[in-house]
Formats: sequence, C-alpha cells, structure tokens
Amino acid sequence: MQISTKELNKSQTELTIEVSAEEARPFLEKAAVRLSKETKIEGFRPGRAPYDIVKQKLGEMNIYQEALDNIITHFYWQAVEQEKINTVSQPKIDLEKFAPGNPIIFKATVALMPKIKLGNYKSIKVKKNKAEVETAEVDKVIKDIRKMQVKEILEDKPAEKDDRVEVDFTVSLDKVVIEDGTGKKYPVVIGEGFMVPGFEDQLIGMKKDEEKSFQLKFPEKYQNSMVAGKLCDFKVKMLNVYKRELPEVTDEWAKSVGAENIQNLKSKIKKNLEDEKKFHEEQRAEIEMLKKIIEQTEFSDIPDVLVENEAHRMVHEFADSISQQGLNFDDYLKNINKDKKQLEEEFRPKALERVKTSLIIKEIAEQENILPKDKEIEEELKRIESQIDSEEAKRNIRSDGYKQYVTTIVRNRKVIEMLKSLIIRE
Repeated sequence: MQISTKELNKSQTELTIEVSAEEARPFLEKAAVRLSKETKIEGFRPGRAPYDIVKQKLGEMNIYQEALDNIITHFYWQAVEQEKINTVSQPKIDLEKFAPGNPIIFKATVALMPKIKLGNYKSIKVKKNKAEVETAEVDKVIKDIRKMQVKEILEDKPAEKDDRVEVDFTVSLDKVVIEDGTGKKYPVVIGEGFMVPGFEDQLIGMKKDEEKSFQLKFPEKYQNSMVAGKLCDFKVKMLNVYKRELPEVTDEWAKSVGAENIQNLKSKIKKNLEDEKKFHEEQRAEIEMLKKIIEQTEFSDIPDVLVENEAHRMVHEFADSISQQGLNFDDYLKNINKDKKQLEEEFRPKALERVKTSLIIKEIAEQENILPKDKEIEEELKRIESQIDSEEAKRNIRSDGYKQYVTTIVRNRKVIEMLKSLIIRE
C-alpha cells in the first residue's frame, strides 16, 4: 500500500491510498466466495467454485464491486493507523482508479480531531427532578380512553357542550374568503377548543339547518399571518348534531380495557405516566449535564465537514420521524416552503452542539481509558442483527467499518453512564 498525505484547511487531511492488485487479492477471493454462494454454478457446491470459474461466470468487475467496500475500509483504517492520524467522523471517499488487474486508488478526506481542553467536569452537579403524577393527569388519561369508546347518537336538538356537530362554514376578511377559510361537513366537538377562540361557543343552541353569522378576532400569534389579530366574518350552517355518550367509569368497564377494576386501572395508568416522566427526566438531566460540560470546555477550530455531516444526519433523522407519522417528507417540505439544504442550515447550531458533545465523549474516554470489551461489541452486533432480515445487510454489519461504528456507540454509552453516575443526583 502506498500513501500520500495533503494538509487541507480547517483541520482536514487528504489521504491518497494505492492498493496493489496483490494486496487486493484476498478480498477479491472472499468476494468471489460470497457471490458463488448466491449464484448457482454447475458442478460446484455453493461457495466452492474457484475464483477463475466465478470470474468467467459473473465477470471480474462484479467481483471487484462486491469486494470494494471491504478493500476501502480495510486499507483506509490501515493508512490512518500507519500515519498516526487522529480522525473524527467517517471519511469522504473518492474513487480515483478502479479496474480489474490494476491498483485500486482512492482518496479519503478526513477531519482531524480538534484539540480540546476539558474543564473540571467531575465537579459539575445536576439535580434530577422527581417523577410525580397528579390525580388530574390520571383522570385525563381515563377520559381519553373513554373518548375512544364514545357512542354518538344523531339527534334533532340544539347543540350543547360536548356534542359533536357537523357544519359548513366560511371565514371572510373584508368580504374576501381567507385561505383555507371554508369547511364542508366539518366535524367539531363543542368544548374541545380546537377552533378559533369563541367559534365553538357560537355553535351552542344551533339546530339542524340553522344558519348564523358572527364576527371573531383571530389570535395575535395565529399561524396565518394575514388574519392574525384581525376581526373576521364567519358564516355557519348547522348540518347535524350528535349527542356523545361516554362509557361510565365502573369496574366492569375497567375490565374491558384490561384492568381488574377501576383502582387497578388508575394504578396502571399512574405507573405508566411515572415511567414516561422518569424517561423524559433522564433525558433532560443528561442534556443539561452535557451542556454544562460543553460550557467549560475549550475547543480549537472544528472542521466544517463535521458540522455539515451532523446537520445532514439530523435532516435524515427528522425525515424518518415525519415518515413514521405517515407523512411524505417531500410533501412536508413543500408545505413549509423549504428544501433539505435550508433545513440543514437551520440545524447547524444544534449540529455543532452534537459535534462538541461527541468530541468531549471521545476525549473523556481516552483520559479515563474507557474501552468497550469484545463481549459488549459482539452483544451489540447480535442485537442489531436480530432486527434485520436482509442477508446482505447482515454481512455489512460484520464489516470492519461497521464494527468500528458499533465500537464507538458502545464506548459512548459507557462514557455517558460514567458521567451520569458522577454528575446527576436525585
């Protein structure tokens, strides 16, 4: 392997790495074995076909493609170790030369570890609040469960509080209907407060087919700035009135939702709420702890690539959370009139904070000699494997690069637990 280095600005280095055909050969042979397990080759058991037969059957370029990731990962880390480069984050890889029978040449742009000076983080103290649950919180959950089992009866009567009604409405400003200012057969539960303040009160007493006009002032901080703080004209027609009957709070009803009785249901709800509050309080205290450590730490120049990569990762995490809610991320971006680059720019301050946190954790791990054990890494790999069905993904999990990633995760977890034991108090 031949290595040349070039210093770049903002704590970055470019490595040009040349891997000879002889050095790449063991990786190609392993790749050929993997491919022969997945492709039927006459006269040979899966995984037993010689390299030249696999090459003839599938083409040598396919073998090279299969081996490429492992070759780059192996020789990149070997180069980093040989050159004694203290890197942070994954490298940016550019393939320069890649053809069967020739050396493989690639460039790796790596961000160097900024120099940091830790303060006396062991003197920091963070108090964790108690997870207390009020009776009203339990009662609200019970009410919400009852709402999910509500029975609605269509009645010919004036609308009252807690009824569900269906209405047609228009909202106008200066005799012009505002954006999203119409609703057809729009459902409203009177008293839930989801509409413009005062709107639901105006529905009380209205009967089927009755029409009504009135004026309401929109809140000063309403999301539609065109009508925020403005007095608008409303026209409403009552279409239907449904009386809502919630199940009575009895022991029999409690059994129908999986409890022994009402008291047992309240105990379960309280326990769940306490667990949820404890979880959120753990997160809050951990964030406060890390912020205090950041405040007393001195940092040299932080490479832009670290912040950019973290902001990019945050956008992907945000996109996943949007998708989990059943929404299309591209549609969401259109609705807020932004693109991914704009989101990344908005996330930069938080991304910088996350980068600083990771640098601090790495520094503390080195100072305190906190290293994950082989058993801990293997347990984490098996845990990840158990959640994946794809054989290709499982192979990637066992690659050198992914093992390095998992090692970092386990190490960071151990550092955080050590810090929490020192800093956070009940």
